[in-house]
Amino acid sequence: MRVEPRPLLPPGSEPAQRPEHVNGITPVSPRQSARFDALLGRRQASARKALRDEVEQASDLQALDPALFSAPRSLELLGHILDEVLPRLDLEPDIRALAEDLIREEIHMRHLLQGQRGEADEA
Repeated sequence: MRVEPRPLLPPGSEPAQRPEHVNGITPVSPRQSARFDALLGRRQASARKALRDEVEQASDLQALDPALFSAPRSLELLGHILDEVLPRLDLEPDIRALAEDLIREEIHMRHLLQGQRGEADEA
């Protein structure tokens, strides 16, 4: 199959279809493009501001209750993970056993630490 080049149009004649309106698609005018960029910029700025506000709120140390990090609370959370969360996860048996061992070891270490603190407070 051989491709024949199209003849050039005589000067001054318009093509049947203008190139910018090919397939019924009208190009974006520079004004539309500028407006779109401005709207997009405003949206990004508001998203950044909201994110900054969330970070500031999350980093507010006055809102944190020290009881959240107390030994009884951490032991309660570790027990919940061990009893409720791990059994529901879709894990391979060896990975589940490893996770359970690590959590049990952490619970044991926290009990020991709590006992040492109690002894230090008595002395």
